[in-house]
Parts: sequence; structure tokens; C-alpha cells
Amino acid sequence: MRRFAVIPVLFILAFCVALKAQDKAKSSPLVGTWNCTAHGGEHGDVAFTMTFEQTENGLTGSVSAPQGDADLSSVSYEDNKLKVEIKTDENDYALTATYADGKLTDGEWFRDGEKQGTWEGNK
Repeated sequence: MRRFAVIPVLFILAFCVALKAQDKAKSSPLVGTWNCTAHGGEHGDVAFTMTFEQTENGLTGSVSAPQGDADLSSVSYEDNKLKVEIKTDENDYALTATYADGKLTDGEWFRDGEKQGTWEGNK
């Protein structure tokens, strides 16, 4: 009789493990490479790419622009709102945007706390 009680427990345990693996497989819609354009800086419109990766601790990534490449210092994404911070030796940058319809829109970018312009991105 005891053997039959173990089978449902094993089934439930396997089901829970499968659900946990499925949760880890789900990633943010931001994961991947984004082609972006910043407006308003001293160099006019500047094309750049941002790449996001999903880790156990959240999102990480990097940015590549004509001025150079850098790792993203922090990334937060909640309620379709993105906030990215990039700290370099010379300046600190912050970018905010809204994710909607597969695009990053309504973006603003800041250098050392002062708004510099707008930006948007597409995958």
C-alpha cells in the first residue's frame, strides 16, 4: 500500500521541478540586441546598440556606441518601464524608456543627472 502512496508524491515533485524550470526559461521581452538612436546630444543623432541578457539575478547587458563600449551598471524593468545606468570613468549615464508593442519608446537620457535628450530602440 505504501508503494502506491509514493508514486503520487513523486509525480507531484516532478511536476513542481518542471514548473520551476519553465519559470527560469521565461525571460524578459528585453532580452536580445536593440538598435537604438539617441537624439539631443552635442553629436546630433547617435546610433547605438544595447544588448540585454537574463540572469538568475535579473537583467544585465552592455552598450556599444561610436564613443565606445561599456557594461550596463544596473538594469531595472518593471511595469514595462526600463531604467538603465551606465557608469564610466568620465560620466554617469541614465536611460529610461517604456516597452510597448515590441519597441522601446518615450526614452530619455541623462548625463551626470542632467537630461540630454530622447532616444528609442527596436529589436
